[in-house]
Amino acid sequence: MSKSTSGKIIFKISPTAVIIFVLIAAMVGGLAQNASCGSAGDREEQAVLKAARNFLDAEIRRDYPAVYACFAPSSVYLRTHTYKQYLAEVKVSPDRVVAYQIVRVSYIRDNKDPQTISTADKIAQVEVEVTFAHEGASRQSVVNIGFIFLKEGGKWYKS
Repeated sequence: MSKSTSGKIIFKISPTAVIIFVLIAAMVGGLAQNASCGSAGDREEQAVLKAARNFLDAEIRRDYPAVYACFAPSSVYLRTHTYKQYLAEVKVSPDRVVAYQIVRVSYIRDNKDPQTISTADKIAQVEVEVTFAHEGASRQSVVNIGFIFLKEGGKWYKS
């Protein structure tokens, strides 16, 4: 129902129609907000998974410079071990990673303890089933490990 008053068209809308319109708009807005939040979370999770795969793939290849480059600049290990020290340790280790299966990203959290991990913006844990081969033995071991990753300067690193 509309009527024309000096060139203007006026629509009469029932209060029920207004309520339905507001509810639909709120639902659509809520869905759009959830979708955008989910995709940001998905992007963050994908970035953590990529960092985990880069680290573990380098371990399998025995690409020691690449493994060392995966360590977070603020990690205790990197601050206390030079590449030369790391290389000496890894060369004498009787175990090596031969396979892995990522189980899940257990969590991604903001760093709530900046005094301990001063440069990390976020902290994540990736649960992985890691298969180790033992040098000089024909057996392998599968171990479930929760690897910690740190986000520093917009990039994810192994802690």
